[in-house]
Amino acid sequence: MMHKYLVLTSLIVLLATQIGCDKVQQIVTPKVEQNTLKIGFIVTGDRASYLNGAQLAVDEINTLGGILGTPIELVSFINTEALLPLSIQMTEDLILKDKVIAIVGPNRSTHAVAVGPIAQQHGVPMVTTAATNPDVTGAGDFVFMASVTDTFQGKVMAQFAIEELRITTVAILTLSGDVYTEGISEFFAFNFSNFGGEIIANEFYDSRTTDFTPQLTRIADAKPDAFFIASFSDEIAAITHHARSIRMQNVVGNPTIFLGADTWDNEELLSNEDAEVEGSFFTTHYSPDTDEPTARAFIDTYQSIYGEVPTGGIAVNYDAVKLLFEAIERAGDLAPEAIRDQLIATEDYRGATRIKRYNENRHPTKSVVILTIKNGEKQFHKQIDP
Repeated sequence: MMHKYLVLTSLIVLLATQIGCDKVQQIVTPKVEQNTLKIGFIVTGDRASYLNGAQLAVDEINTLGGILGTPIELVSFINTEALLPLSIQMTEDLILKDKVIAIVGPNRSTHAVAVGPIAQQHGVPMVTTAATNPDVTGAGDFVFMASVTDTFQGKVMAQFAIEELRITTVAILTLSGDVYTEGISEFFAFNFSNFGGEIIANEFYDSRTTDFTPQLTRIADAKPDAFFIASFSDEIAAITHHARSIRMQNVVGNPTIFLGADTWDNEELLSNEDAEVEGSFFTTHYSPDTDEPTARAFIDTYQSIYGEVPTGGIAVNYDAVKLLFEAIERAGDLAPEAIRDQLIATEDYRGATRIKRYNENRHPTKSVVILTIKNGEKQFHKQIDP
């Protein structure tokens, strides 16, 4: 155990030199000293690996002396079944009972939209992680995003489909009742139509659906050039498997191309034997093939510790913690208003991803990466800068 700690510490030092209840699991990082600064961390769904990204940032910061000379304690909750009332209760507990100085997360837009008003009400800075819907900052000026917005992500994929893939017709399948899935479909459809494409099928399903036959049959009958799927990993696997089994094709007999967004950047999707995603394209937060020095340092250190390449979701969890740290260091103060003001003033942040600045809605100006799946592996295709 001590050996692993020494290895972790060595890797964190290297990185720092380059970067400067059944349904709820609570994980509290062991305290380095009696006095610590607590940061709340919320994960929704079965995304425990997101905690690894946040914890890596915390360990790095503590190796450098903590925040204003005080170690950080990450108080973490994993809402494995993604139940919205639990995320709300978590946020209240972190603020009122644990007295955290800031909230990092949640990663799902539906949950971020719901808990943002709690952070705003109590004047606690909050930086969401993989939540991408632009409405997550709607609660007020204490709520920020670390990820790219679906406004930009949807536009990028629509333009890419039209201009590079030469797609003219698209079918869409959306999980209904979720802020993220409904939002990304809407932004993609709006932009695809504006660029001259045609939406020839627009289907929905609810969270209880296990048989997608009616929706996929109507989509297959429409013969789209591309099929945009707004869902989460398990359902993406089932949907793509069924779509390929019925030989979904366009009007000239070519296989329909599958398109998606950042939820496709998921280690469980490629390892799912049912998934039929070869040749697909999707947008996400970054590429692990990047040669950016700070991102490369993050990837190499993470892989050395955890034995796997971090996804884009893990990367933005790391960045959310680092953004908070840098804002507090610039402020030289733990006052919530001072932290908020320095988050707003962020310029040219470089970590696992890069943020040029924040706009008036506290949305980051940052790039989107398009990945494709070839030979069963994610491969970098291109980066789109704002």
